[in-house]
Parts: sequence; C-alpha cells; structure tokens
Amino acid sequence: MKQLNLISLLLLIIILFSCSKEKKMDGVYFEKSFAGARLDSVVNLGDNEYLTYISPAFEPVNPSAYFAFTVTSKSEKDIEIQLNYGKHKHRYIPKLSTNRQSWKKIDPNNISVDTLNGTAKIKLKVSPQKIYVAAQEIETTEDTYRWVDSLIKIHPELNKIVAGKTTLNNNNYCLELKKENTKNAIVLIARQHPQEIPGGTIGFKAFYETLLSDTNIAKNFREHFNIYSFPLFNPDGADMGNWRHNAKGVDLNRDWIDFTQPETKMAKTYFENKIKQGNKLRFAIDFHTSYSGPYLLVLDSLNQTKSKYITSDWIRNIETNSHFKVQDRKRSQKLPYCYNYFYNQFGCEAVTYEDGDEVDRIIIKLKAKVYATELMKILINKIETNAFEN
Repeated sequence: MKQLNLISLLLLIIILFSCSKEKKMDGVYFEKSFAGARLDSVVNLGDNEYLTYISPAFEPVNPSAYFAFTVTSKSEKDIEIQLNYGKHKHRYIPKLSTNRQSWKKIDPNNISVDTLNGTAKIKLKVSPQKIYVAAQEIETTEDTYRWVDSLIKIHPELNKIVAGKTTLNNNNYCLELKKENTKNAIVLIARQHPQEIPGGTIGFKAFYETLLSDTNIAKNFREHFNIYSFPLFNPDGADMGNWRHNAKGVDLNRDWIDFTQPETKMAKTYFENKIKQGNKLRFAIDFHTSYSGPYLLVLDSLNQTKSKYITSDWIRNIETNSHFKVQDRKRSQKLPYCYNYFYNQFGCEAVTYEDGDEVDRIIIKLKAKVYATELMKILINKIETNAFEN
C-alpha cells in the first residue's frame, strides 16, 4: 500500500510539472499564468526555434485564433516562434508590449504567414525583460473596472451596480447614468466576445467617454436620455483568454432568444425591469470586432421601414459631417443576436458596431467620437420633433 501511495504521489508530481504554466527551454521562458493568457504548450525545436500550440477553450468557434503569452530569456538572443492553431488558421497580427500599457504591431519583416497551413512564424529579440505577445491588446477585468472607477471619480453621477452574476459567480457590472424624470434611454454593450478589443474596448471607451464629455451636445443629450452600459459583458471569458465563449463554452451573442446563460438571463431581467419602471429604450449598440470591419449590422429592409429611421439618419449625418464612410450590412431579425433582441422585444432600434482587427487605434478612437456625437445629434432631434410617440 505504501509503495502504491508513493507511485501515486510521483505520478501527481509528474502531472503537475507537465501542466506548469511556465515553460523553460534553453533559458527561454514562456508564461501563461496571467489573466487573459491563451497558450497550450511549447516545444523546443532547437537552434532557438520554438513551436507553440494554441487552441480555443471550446468548440465550435469561428476563425478567431487568439493567443497571449509572455517570453523572457536569461540572456539576450534572437528566437523564432511558430504559432500553430491545429485545425484553425492564423488571423491576427501579433501585438507586442513590455508593460501591457503601450502596444505595437510586430515589424512586418519579423512575421511570415503560411496561408496554406494556417500557421505563422515570428522573430523576437528576447532578454530578461518580459515581452507580452498577443493577438490583440490585453484588457483584463481589472483593467476595465479600473477605467470604470476612474470615470466615476470624474463623474460622480455615474452609478456602478451589480446587475447579476457570471457563470463563475463573478460580478457583472452595469454603469447607469440617469436622471429621475428622464425615461428615454440608450443601451451600450461591450465585449460579449471577450478578445474583440478594437471595437469592444478601444472603440467602446471612446464612444462612451464622448457621451460623458463637456460639449454642449453631450450635456444636452444627458438631459434627455439615460445611458445604461455593460462595459464588459463577458468578464469570465476575458480573463480565461477565451476566443469568443463564456465560461460554459457558449457564444453569448447567439443566446439572445433562448437565454440559457447567466449573463444573458441577467440582461433580459435587467432590461425588462427597466421597462417596468417606465423607461423607453430608444437605441442600443453592441460593440464587436471583425476581420472585415469596420461596419454596422443593421435592421433588414422591411423592419427599417417600421422604425424611427434613427440608424439611417445617423449614417447620413456621419457621412455628411465627417470623412468617414459607413458600410451597413443588413441581417435578418430572426437571428439570435443581441441587437435583434432589443428590436424584437422592445421595438428599440439597434446595431452591432463592428470595428476591424487591424484598424489604426487612433482612427478607431476618432471614429467612435464622431459616431457618438452624430448619434446624440440625431436622438436629440428625434425628441425635438416628437418622433417618439410614447
């Protein structure tokens, strides 16, 4: 019996060692122990070449091969890393950072993509200085909630509430900005798909901050509209490094008809309660990122004719008052998407706001500010012209 227990202990030690979240080979260390990491295993091929295996936490999943890990080395050296996603294909230009605050795309000369096999090879100069290598900028729950708390310090009228719990029983926060006698409202939802940072974090933050700004348009808008925002709808997925899913392996933006998940159930209850309290949801935006963005998913042609034409007027204003051109893509309202839920359930016009994987981050911010400003103008005009009958 003692011998059997000893064997069991040795097996446990071997398993724990093999599952270590830090891989060391020839003085080079790969780490995946931080929030938002995604890396399965690393193989040392010799001659400073390494093969990384990256797979999604859950299947099926669309082509969104996200990765995030760090690399350090005892001494400065040049290495080559192959990114292998199994049956999936390479999508993102790697982003590099030493502090997770400032990021830059890898030099084009230091990456090659095998489009046939779907793999990529990158060249890095490594040293004792930790380098973050990620498909997109890493934004953890801690990062997002730190931003939320910084906004509250500037805008004490903001109210951060726990709207419900996630699959892993974490708090799911909603930011409310409301006036007691105001019933018209807009809704913003970000990061159902946790790693869609360009639209879901960078674009969303710039959009939201514009709504909170000190411009006359923003001040006037906030007198007429409450703003209900979920800045990080899928916090579990964000910190787990999931490509698209929540902690149960469900794509939340396909769960707005059946409502099988804690996150979407929470949203359904939250907005139904807002309606019971007399709120009128007038417009909703769901922020995402696509390889073919930027564009807006909008109501199909038939339902557009039944709307208040907020979306079409908004697009016209954007193109009239800026250099941005808007690509709108119509989708059936039968699909289980978030933006369809708001229209089908409440008659609230809504769009999916898609940014592009590799769009310049400065442009993403500028575009979001323009889009937010022009939306506020349109909605104020709808109030002034009595477009909302109830």
